[in-house]
Amino acid sequence: MKNKLFFIIISFCFSTFLASQNTNGQDLPVLGDYSSSSISLSGEYNLGRIWLSMYRSVAQEHDDPMIRTYLEDLLYRLSEDSDVQDRRFEFIVLEDKSINAFAAPGGIIGINLGMFLETRKEGELASVMCHELAHLSQRHYARSQNRSSPLANALMVLGSIVVAAASRNPEAILIAPAAMQQMSINFTRSNEKEADRIGFNNLVKAGFNPDDMTSMFQRMQDKYQSKSSEEFSYLMTHPLPSERLSDMRVRADDLPKSNKNSYRDNIDFYLMQKRAEIWSEQNANKLIKRYKKNLKSTNDQILISNKYGLALAHKENKEFNKAFELIRELIKENPNNLVLETSLLELHLAAGNYFEAISLGRSILEIHDLNYSTTILLAEAYLNNDQASKAEKLLKELSKDRQTDPNVWYRLAEAQGLSGNILDLHRSRAEYFILTGRFDAAVFQLKEALALSNNLFEVRESIIKKLEDIFAKKRALSELS
Repeated sequence: MKNKLFFIIISFCFSTFLASQNTNGQDLPVLGDYSSSSISLSGEYNLGRIWLSMYRSVAQEHDDPMIRTYLEDLLYRLSEDSDVQDRRFEFIVLEDKSINAFAAPGGIIGINLGMFLETRKEGELASVMCHELAHLSQRHYARSQNRSSPLANALMVLGSIVVAAASRNPEAILIAPAAMQQMSINFTRSNEKEADRIGFNNLVKAGFNPDDMTSMFQRMQDKYQSKSSEEFSYLMTHPLPSERLSDMRVRADDLPKSNKNSYRDNIDFYLMQKRAEIWSEQNANKLIKRYKKNLKSTNDQILISNKYGLALAHKENKEFNKAFELIRELIKENPNNLVLETSLLELHLAAGNYFEAISLGRSILEIHDLNYSTTILLAEAYLNNDQASKAEKLLKELSKDRQTDPNVWYRLAEAQGLSGNILDLHRSRAEYFILTGRFDAAVFQLKEALALSNNLFEVRESIIKKLEDIFAKKRALSELS
C-alpha cells in the first residue's frame, strides 16, 4: 500500500509541474533538464510550494498570530543581510516541543515551538535561522541533486511525504534516512560548514552577538548527548562534529568585542518565549508560581517577560482582573510596544469585552495598517460581536497580501459563512484546502461555488479556471497511477 501511495504521489507531483501554467498562459519554468546541473530558482519555488501544501496536510501547525508575526519579522530582518536571492518566503510554525528548524526548497522555513523553549536570547534563535537562510542562499538543495536527473530527484523529495502520511508523524519527513538523503535538510559536511560560515556572517551583519551561534549550538550538543535524541530533531538532521564548533568559536574570537548592550536583543523574543511556555505547560498554576519567583530579578528582560508570562497564566485561569493589571502596568512601563498592546486586545477578547477589543484593535490598525496579529484578533472581535460583515471585509483585505496563508482563508471562510456570503465561503474554503493539500475537498467547494455563481461571468470564469487546473492534475494522476 505504501509503495502504491509513493508512486501516486510522485505521479501527481510530476503532472503538477507539467500541467501548471502561470497567469500569462505560458509554461512555468521547469525544475531542470538533463543538460542542467541543478534545479532553477523558479523550479525550487514551485517544488517548495507543492511540498509545503502536502506537508501541511499532515502537520500540526500553530496558529498563534503573535508568534507568527514575530518570527516573520525576524526572518525578513535577517534576510536583508543575507545572500538569499528569492525572498518569497513561506513560514510554518509547528506545535512540537522537540528542538528543530528546517529549510526547504523555494524559501520555506519551518520552526518548532520547542526552539523557543531551548533558546535563551534572541541572538541564539537568530543564529539557527541564519544557518537555515544560508542553506537557502547557497542553494544547497539544488546543488545536492544528481547532475543527470535533477527532476527525478526532486520528485523523490515529494514522495517522502508518504512516510509521514502513513505513520501520521510529520517529523518522519525530516528524520527518515531515505527522505533525508533527498531533502534540503540533510546536507553534506561541506554544506553544513558553509552554512555555518555564511550564517555567522549574516548574524553579525544583522547586529547580533557573534558568540550567540556558538553558545546555542554548544548547549544543544551538550544536552543532545545527555537527553533523549527525540527532543533534538535538529541535531539529527544537522550533526555537529567538534571541528564545526571549534570553527564557530574561532570566528567569534577573531572579531572585536563590543559592549554587550550594543548587540540586538529584542524584548519581543522574551515575550514570545512566554507564549510558547504557556502553550507547552498545561498547568497554569505551576507557571504562576514560577513567574512570581522571577519578579524580583534585576534583569529588565527577565522581569518584563515574567510579568508578561504571569499575565498570560492568569488569563488562562480566567483571572482577568489580575491579568489586566499586569498588562496595563507593562504598557505603561514600555509604551508603544505592539506585542503588549495586541496582548491587551487579546485579553479583552478572552474576557468578553468585545466593544473594548474592537476600539483598541481599530486604534492599533490606524498606526500599523493590516498588522497580521491585530487584524486577526480584531476580526475575531467583530465575529464575537455579531459583526461578521466587518470581519469579512477586514480579512478579505488581509488575504490580498497573504494569499498563501491558509489561516487567513480559514478565518475568512468562517466570516463569510456568518455574514451569509455563501458563494465566497465556498471559494475561500477551496483556497484553504488547496494550500493544505486536500484537492478533492477543494474541487467540492468550487463546484458548490459554481452552482451559486449564476450570471456572475467573471466569478464563474475564475472558478472554472481553478477547477481546470485541479482537474488537469487529477487526470494526469489517474493516467499515471
